[in-house]
Amino acid sequence: MLDRYIFGTAYRISPEAPVPVLKAKEEIESLGGAGNVAVNLKSLGALVELIGTTGEDTEGKKLLKIIKRSGIAGSGIIPDSKRSTTTKTRLIADNQQITRIDKEDTASISTKIESKLIKAIEKSIKKFKPNGIIISDYAKGCITKTFLSSIFELARKEDIFVTVDPKGNDYTKYKGAGTITPNQKEAELTSGIRIVDEETLEHASQNLIKQTGAKFILITRGKEGISYYSKKSGLKTVPSQTQEVFDVTGAGDTVVSAFTLSYLATNSIDDSVKVANLAAGIVVSRAGTASVTQQDLLNQFTSSTRYKLPDREVLVRTLEQEKSKGRKIVFTNGCFDLLHSGHLKLLNEAKNLGDILVVGINSDQSVKRIKGRGRPFVSEKERVALISALDCVDYLVVFGEDTPLRLIKELKPHIIVKGGDYTPKNVVGKEVVEKYGGEVRIIPLVDGISTSVLAERIKNNSTKKIKN
Repeated sequence: MLDRYIFGTAYRISPEAPVPVLKAKEEIESLGGAGNVAVNLKSLGALVELIGTTGEDTEGKKLLKIIKRSGIAGSGIIPDSKRSTTTKTRLIADNQQITRIDKEDTASISTKIESKLIKAIEKSIKKFKPNGIIISDYAKGCITKTFLSSIFELARKEDIFVTVDPKGNDYTKYKGAGTITPNQKEAELTSGIRIVDEETLEHASQNLIKQTGAKFILITRGKEGISYYSKKSGLKTVPSQTQEVFDVTGAGDTVVSAFTLSYLATNSIDDSVKVANLAAGIVVSRAGTASVTQQDLLNQFTSSTRYKLPDREVLVRTLEQEKSKGRKIVFTNGCFDLLHSGHLKLLNEAKNLGDILVVGINSDQSVKRIKGRGRPFVSEKERVALISALDCVDYLVVFGEDTPLRLIKELKPHIIVKGGDYTPKNVVGKEVVEKYGGEVRIIPLVDGISTSVLAERIKNNSTKKIKN
């Protein structure tokens, strides 16, 4: 699928009908559907090939270009002249989605295309010798029963583990899969059992195992975490680690990707569900269909707050996705040497101006160049740990430049926030954000509080003690 986001401003009502007129300013296109699963797998370090269909249209060509640019193998994509490429176009006015336009064909693919897809999988298995196959079923007509049975037969012969992210209310078509990963609503619909407690959860899981013959059933349950069941281990649940949920979009794609890769590497269902749960927690905290990297997971294992500090490139992609969901991005920056109440006031009020607060922190070398000898008082590592522990801060990024101008151009925030010792006209990045409709906001300082004042107090107290 092609996900398209058109951003703009709605400043008047159409004279033709009582609807807003969107003045488009920016357009972003990205991989959706099974493509988002592939992006997650690639981000986690896997060699990935996408197999599926597109139309022979403009959207299909764009999709292939994005796949190629992403470093994902796409030779298994079969164009179908009789179908249109599934495309979801979201119109977003002033950070608010006003409508979504879906273009899609949901009729089953022809036997000719079906045959080509099966041959593509045979070729892929021969060439890559994969450890796993993920079937991402979005009920758009590509995943037919014949296609499924062929995949399962090939996987059985080559001893390839198969995970299915299912759709519909008939899971018997997935017989041959190793794992099925429905969400709770899907599990209830297919099993016919309303999940209200541990007993009904176990009964629903047993029903799905009976329908599919799968080795494991994973049920994603939002804030309740992930529950999983097998005949051998029974029912277990890994509770959610997320402190604050911004957007659950794409969480299922992340779970199926992280779980499958982990299980192929460890053969441990318990450890793999924990990894998938941590990955999902990172994604829903970031909002949008964000992907997770190996470093994100390592950071999450070593610290509950370090996932707020993704790679700079990952942060750029994450913020693009958050914007596509109508989130307002607020940015502020500083040295944050000797964290004090003035900093806390600035950060809390900055957060209240939007949905996502990104804080840029000057590196140690940058602080030294700006502030002079003896600075910073607190190391970069410690400053990051302190700022990341604040609930109001969503993401951090350390930058080594003397000004955040380049960073602002990359992140494209809606609002830049600075303290009252600045005026709007001398805020770095003002012209950049105003050019695309953003703004600069100034937060009044706390009287008598600053890093310099605190440093002087400490110095004076130390001098008095020495004299005494």
